[in-house]
Amino acid sequence: MALGASVYKVNLNLSDTDRHVYSDTKLTLARHPSETEERMMIRLLAYCFDASDDLIFGKGLSTDDEPDLWEVDPAGVIHQWIEVGQPSIDRVKKGRSRSGAQKIYTSGRGRDHWWQANASEFAKFQNLTVRHLKETEVAELARLAEKNMTLSVCISEGSAFFSSATQSVNIAPLSELP
Repeated sequence: MALGASVYKVNLNLSDTDRHVYSDTKLTLARHPSETEERMMIRLLAYCFDASDDLIFGKGLSTDDEPDLWEVDPAGVIHQWIEVGQPSIDRVKKGRSRSGAQKIYTSGRGRDHWWQANASEFAKFQNLTVRHLKETEVAELARLAEKNMTLSVCISEGSAFFSSATQSVNIAPLSELP
């Protein structure tokens, strides 16, 4: 019998002063059995940094045809293709061919090697933003993960401050490509 996804419910209060986006949103995150809580919370972080009315989560790790998140307008036009982790060049090229802009949120072991192996190819891509996340901050972010979460997130000057009833963490991504 195959393991099913774990479901996490999020009550999210978002204040993004950089982009003037403010919302109270209820989200459902499905965590694939092979996905870590760190990766799931990076998907939530990406959602916060890129929040819009048309931003949705993809179907997950088992779907090659969709990114982790994407912004698709009602007409079906893909405006953003967002990946989490260390995607292959081919996967980012797929996003480039189908969307107006791509973003990658990356962290974890092997990130520096992945970046060194791919940076020159990524530099050729227009409309690609890569945000490196510090492992220590991602580990702290993962500690906020609960099956039912109430989180306040304030984004200001490129950093995200996450807080729950019991703890908080500041995430300051390092951008490599504008």
